[in-house]
Amino acid sequence: MQYLSQRLATKPARTRDGEPPPGTLAARQRERLLDASERLIAERGCKGTSIEAIVKAAGVSTITFYERFEGKEECFAAAFDRAVEETIAELREAAAGEELTWPEQVSTALRALLAAVAADPGRARMCLVEAQTGGPGLSARFEAVLDRVATKLREGRALDTAPPALPPTLEEATAGGLAWLLRERLERDRDGDVEALYPKLIDIALAPYLGDG
Repeated sequence: MQYLSQRLATKPARTRDGEPPPGTLAARQRERLLDASERLIAERGCKGTSIEAIVKAAGVSTITFYERFEGKEECFAAAFDRAVEETIAELREAAAGEELTWPEQVSTALRALLAAVAADPGRARMCLVEAQTGGPGLSARFEAVLDRVATKLREGRALDTAPPALPPTLEEATAGGLAWLLRERLERDRDGDVEALYPKLIDIALAPYLGDG
């Protein structure tokens, strides 16, 4: 029998970003672990999700888990990163092939985001609710996503209708407010009509830049 230390010393090759090469057994096992983590975090929260539960749900061994991740915090972070990047890809695809103004880009992205949340509320709970309780690494990732949103919102300052003296932290506050509204809806009602938030979110995101007109 090969000892755990020996198995960990012979981990499969990884790509430059730390993931196993696509199509390999290691990559498939990693995806199963991420799928299981995402599902369990949505159901039980980060604190209630153990490595034992993850490997059981993924149908792999604990040894396999530690071949892919250093611990559950790294696994949670990888699940969050995957969910965020896949969602961003969906938002970009929603606006692909069109010459949209900045307000149209924001409107399209928000509508696509709400559709994604409605289609997979479990993933949304992981990203918007549980990410803030999963440790400093996950919280930092959540804040980094808000920074990306704020950067996009800041483009609105270039509009002719934007007031010249907008508060310097407006975009950070707006990004946080949008996330809070989504989180509050998800916490209050798992099966609620999240897409009904669209008019309120649009007003919060666009109103500061469109002036009185």
